[in-house]
Amino acid sequence: MAARKQGISIDFTAFSALIEQLEKLGANVEDIVADAMEQTAETVEVDTVAAMASANLPAGGKYSQGETLASIVHNAKAQKNGVSVEIDIGFDKTKPGAGGFLITGTPKMRPNYALEKIYGTKKYERTLKKDIDQLLQDEIDERLGS
Repeated sequence: MAARKQGISIDFTAFSALIEQLEKLGANVEDIVADAMEQTAETVEVDTVAAMASANLPAGGKYSQGETLASIVHNAKAQKNGVSVEIDIGFDKTKPGAGGFLITGTPKMRPNYALEKIYGTKKYERTLKKDIDQLLQDEIDERLGS
């Protein structure tokens, strides 16, 4: 059995044409990309909190102590590292909680399918890419006065 995907990865090379347009317009691309990432992280945060509803948890949340809910990354801020921009989303692995197990499941526990949709499918990533694409295009349109 192949290992399940756990996490969201967005390759910004797909946005190279839009980023190039922004550079030609004299925009601070790092700030614009960081802002787009923060807006996208907010979407992921809202969806993750919704996925943690008791109905989605094992045994209807009967054994939940709230640690996993408390480990959700809130108000994520993009960090610029030279030519890359990074942002933490999902669950803070430095805090106690079972976020990773809820995404993939265990031999004795089914996964939280709402979380699995967010962190384990390409479809959700494609939706986020469309959102980022739209944010970058809106920035270009604003600069062009469209």
